[in-house]
Amino acid sequence: MIDAPRHPALEPRVRRPWLAAFLSFVFPGLGQAYAGASWLAVLFAAPVLVIVAVIILVLTGVAGNFGNSLLSSRFLLGVLVVNAALLLWRCAAILHGWLATRSRLQGSNERRSTLAMVIVLVLATVAMHAWIGMAVVQLEGTLNQVFGGIRPNPVPAPTGSDGQEEPASSPDEGWDGQEPFNVLLLGTDAAPAREAVLTDVIMVISVDPVEKTAVMISVPRDTGFVPLPDTSIYADGLFPQKVNELAAQATLDPAAWCPDLTDEPASCGIRVIERSMGLYLGIELDHYALVDMAGFAEMIDALGGLELCLPGQLVDPEFDGTLDNLHPGGGLILPAGCHRYNGLDGLAYARSRKGWIEMPDGTREPQNDFTRTDRQQEVLLALRDEFAEADTILELPNLLAAIGRTVSTDFPRDQAGDLASLLPLITGPDIHRVVLGYPEFVGLPAQPDVNYLLVPKRQAIRQEMEDLFDPDELLGWYLGTTAPGPDLQSESEAGTGTP
Repeated sequence: MIDAPRHPALEPRVRRPWLAAFLSFVFPGLGQAYAGASWLAVLFAAPVLVIVAVIILVLTGVAGNFGNSLLSSRFLLGVLVVNAALLLWRCAAILHGWLATRSRLQGSNERRSTLAMVIVLVLATVAMHAWIGMAVVQLEGTLNQVFGGIRPNPVPAPTGSDGQEEPASSPDEGWDGQEPFNVLLLGTDAAPAREAVLTDVIMVISVDPVEKTAVMISVPRDTGFVPLPDTSIYADGLFPQKVNELAAQATLDPAAWCPDLTDEPASCGIRVIERSMGLYLGIELDHYALVDMAGFAEMIDALGGLELCLPGQLVDPEFDGTLDNLHPGGGLILPAGCHRYNGLDGLAYARSRKGWIEMPDGTREPQNDFTRTDRQQEVLLALRDEFAEADTILELPNLLAAIGRTVSTDFPRDQAGDLASLLPLITGPDIHRVVLGYPEFVGLPAQPDVNYLLVPKRQAIRQEMEDLFDPDELLGWYLGTTAPGPDLQSESEAGTGTP
């Protein structure tokens, strides 16, 4: 009798504990599936799959528009809770994948090495979720700081030349996300050595969400004779000093300048310049954004610097400050061409207002407040590009902290999602840029050595605003006063000084 050939018994599949733990680290349930525990694989994977599905539905808009809710305190608190729960769930999946297969380990060395790997995976998981938690906490703090501006009771409607109040909508009505809105952007020169804080950057950003258009309008800081809401401070209703001093002066005496803001006297300076710029441009300003220029430099550094392209070497012998590009003999020198600048040097490019740019052919283009205003817009657009290319994982925490210390606005926190959705439009390449400078929109002072005030060319500014906006929607011109304007023979005889 011939015995049938014997086949060796099939050895059971060897499942490595370290691989089971690693697979559960990648996605809960994979390690259990690898270990042969199908029902446990479904149990560990199901909650995570639900979370992923919800995130996809929200981000794609299938679940509805949650734009504003995504930045609310309640939602961010929910994110923290889910993040903590997910951390525990992932750690449990990693440990279970390891424990379910560790009985197959042979030798103490293999057991120790596998245990070490599991500990590394758990620590990596904790680190990932700790980073998410810190980022969410930092985001909450930043949002509270940025949207911490207080909008007091609706400002009094400006009075027209006929003594009748012009209609003004209440800022408390809220924004529907569709109507055009205008934001006053102010950059301050606050520093420890300065006694008064001046608003050296004055811009208005107007956005039309329906038409998908945005306009950036800059007002030179030396502009004089800007209109006031009434004649309670100056009989002619015009501010007889530079516009960059208006907010500081109002802040010193809020009782006189802002009797309607008794509950919030600290906001008087911003409200006065906000009302004045609305009258100056003939449009209603819905909100403000205040930028601290020192913090602005910190924000640039948090992004890893700023790339600026200069047509020639910028030389400002009178510039002061502690910067990398200061000339040994004093003054600022920035090289021609495209270079990456740190925060202080990028801020210097935006603030320098004297000296010249030496072009490659040797000619010198004098720099002044008007060219500086244009450079300020360039810096904002360059900053936009840096935000678009930011390494979120590495730069986000520091960037959020810098934004919180730099920017504040009275735009409602509960509408922050709507504002965020418009950022591509506000910072897009097609934003229309206007500088209300010399010679088109202001005349030079007749006595620049006595009081350097740029004189508004009211008709030219009015025409520009009518070109940018619907003329029927302009609120008017110098509504707070019946005075014809600065005491000049004519706008063309405003003077021939040098800015």
